[in-house]
Amino acid sequence: MKNFYYISVSLPNNILGGSDLVALNLLKKLNKKFNITAVSLSNIYCNKYQKKTIHHLLRKEKIKFIEFNKNIDFNKKPLTIKNFLKTNYINNQSINYARNFLEDLKFKKDDIIFCFGSAPILACSNIKCPKIALLEDVQDQVFLFREKFLINKLNFLKKIIKIFMLKIHFRGYYSWIKEITKNFDIKYTFSHFDLKKLKKVIDLSILPIPMENYIYKKKIKKKKFFNISMMSATLGQDFKGIMLLYNYLLPALKRKNLLKNCKINLVMRIPKYIPEPIKKIIYNKDLELKKFDRNIVKSTDLLFYPSKYPVGVRSKILFSFQNSILVATSSTIKKCIPELEDFKNCIMSDNINILVKKILKVIKKPHGFQYLINNGHLVAKKYSSNLAAKKIIKDLSKLNN
Repeated sequence: MKNFYYISVSLPNNILGGSDLVALNLLKKLNKKFNITAVSLSNIYCNKYQKKTIHHLLRKEKIKFIEFNKNIDFNKKPLTIKNFLKTNYINNQSINYARNFLEDLKFKKDDIIFCFGSAPILACSNIKCPKIALLEDVQDQVFLFREKFLINKLNFLKKIIKIFMLKIHFRGYYSWIKEITKNFDIKYTFSHFDLKKLKKVIDLSILPIPMENYIYKKKIKKKKFFNISMMSATLGQDFKGIMLLYNYLLPALKRKNLLKNCKINLVMRIPKYIPEPIKKIIYNKDLELKKFDRNIVKSTDLLFYPSKYPVGVRSKILFSFQNSILVATSSTIKKCIPELEDFKNCIMSDNINILVKKILKVIKKPHGFQYLINNGHLVAKKYSSNLAAKKIIKDLSKLNN
């Protein structure tokens, strides 16, 4: 069997969620066809306890792994007046460290390299063997949407200036993506939203989201607390959602005297930099910061994810469907999961006031919405790691013809 190297800035796992979780699902399938090795180019993606658990998990799944034992950060410095004209989208010094580390692995010509994210793609760009690039969410849109979501009356002028700076800073972003992927044989994205933007500069296709092939079935039971959770790899992905939760859902629960029967969980890592408005919210006594583990998954009754940005949410919703968790989200997310239907398999609205009213209706009588969970199972079954693995194997076979 050929050697297949999955290269990212973290090791695949089922602890941190998101891209790490779907990577694990994918490698477990490809492990039957290739000799799999997962390679992490950084050592700072989780704490020591989590890392120990991840190592144990990969050994159990018989996935070899290599971790660069150096605390390097690929993120560039925060955008300021001094550097917004520069198009340094990644910390180049960290890329050089990663390249030197990868050179020591001495890849063979018939090895297969699968890179997730811009940093691994750039670090592997000159390696001579078949290479697959899986692109992350397009970063210009991520940064622009984040700033737009944080606009209010007090910071309006400041945010408009920041958005203007971001547009100038990312002026060469798509040309840069084209350059760093030019030596890759196969290029993928998970996102239909990103595909429309990226296909203008590179030839790529959609890789089906590799969700695990299981359904954890459970019935809604009467219990003391109804658990509402927001789940993300890091808090930085959910600034707007957290503000909507705090400004709309939490007050509504208090007005209807339902907060005493609910727990609201923020299941995400806390980064070093947190905007002041968000910092005040996350340490509010009515919210609980939780780590992602099986216990919080089992106890969660409803996923609150009102994002209108149609990326970075697919795996959260599908994971919730798999685990019999009710989903409350925006109608915009239908762009990336077309099977979503309001009051058929989830509750949804782009209007946060309407979405909150629907959530209150569910909390008051959760037993009446078991059918949403059952229909969510049907959606989850349409997304599997089998489909993703088959596409990769098929596309690789074309390279030999």
